[in-house]
Amino acid sequence: MTTVQLLRLTRNYGDQLVLDALCLDVESGSYLVLLGPSGCGKTTTLRIIAGLEQPDGGEVVFDGANVTTVPPRKRDVSMVFQQDGLYPHLNVGQAIRFALRGRCPASEINDRFRDAVALTGVDALLEQFPSQLSGGELRRAAIASAIAKRTAVRLLDEPLSALDVAVRQGLQDDILRWHRSVPGTTIHVTHDGREAMRVADRIAVMDGGRIVQFGIPADVFDQPETVAVAKSIGIPVINWIEAELIDGVIFFNEAAIKALPSFRVNAQNQSLLVGVRPDAFCPCFREQGGTIGGGIVTQASLQECRVVESRLQLRVHAGRVGLTVLTDQDVSSQLPPIGGSLELLVDREKVHVFSKSSGRRVKVSDVG
Repeated sequence: MTTVQLLRLTRNYGDQLVLDALCLDVESGSYLVLLGPSGCGKTTTLRIIAGLEQPDGGEVVFDGANVTTVPPRKRDVSMVFQQDGLYPHLNVGQAIRFALRGRCPASEINDRFRDAVALTGVDALLEQFPSQLSGGELRRAAIASAIAKRTAVRLLDEPLSALDVAVRQGLQDDILRWHRSVPGTTIHVTHDGREAMRVADRIAVMDGGRIVQFGIPADVFDQPETVAVAKSIGIPVINWIEAELIDGVIFFNEAAIKALPSFRVNAQNQSLLVGVRPDAFCPCFREQGGTIGGGIVTQASLQECRVVESRLQLRVHAGRVGLTVLTDQDVSSQLPPIGGSLELLVDREKVHVFSKSSGRRVKVSDVG
């Protein structure tokens, strides 16, 4: 297996800076996801690792060796592209065997072929041509070709995009099985935060051609370092509420949302963006009383209620601010009618506070 290091990579397309001194260390045998919006430099980074593009500056290092100028075929890398790269005149079986030309002794080709077919379940597709395959079947065949190569580094460029949910989940399972059963280092590009959370050992969030946060999925989700990171992960997307920080106390711009007295921020006076994930809200009903943990409290009116993947998704208005709330179905009998009022509480540990000017996280404290 192979470690991959990217050392201050820069890449320009004309006047546009695509990669800005990007640095990244990928451990041998790990499954890394590059996560970020379109245009942040994810695919360019992958193509530079593969050798399909040259950086304008910086180095690509495999196991301590500088491979920046090494041709793609000599890098021991396979790549699954966003658009399936199968030859239209070859059927699936021929395409898998063609991928092995010059990569291994003739005596190994049949074993590699059988393993790739078994791992991806494409045995029923071997006589089919690309024009006869669905989108999911095309992607599965492309993955089978990559598996057969048994490369040390596997690069996946949006491998699950534009697929139905059931097909996408099945391919996620196939890719994870490949990664776990065939030794190698996998780097996977996506803009889908749920996909990243499901498959990654580590997530590197990209924004503006740089890595803005790197860590295990739980840390990236629970402790986003920037507004861009918070936006990149979580479905439904995080709620944003504008506020002002005055002498350590948060004052929300909407009167229906208040910070509890023990909830303070250690920073100079400034404008804030406060992020709350939909599942962080706790509906509080009159017969329950009390509060939780000390964070923020919201007086809201219920606008919509529907079931989404076994949970209740509420749309509420807190004054002029619209919020999305996820909660358990067992509270449905206690909810007010549409247009009715309810109180929502958020524990301070689940409130994400960012400087509006810099977009960076600011520290929250608890005082007695």
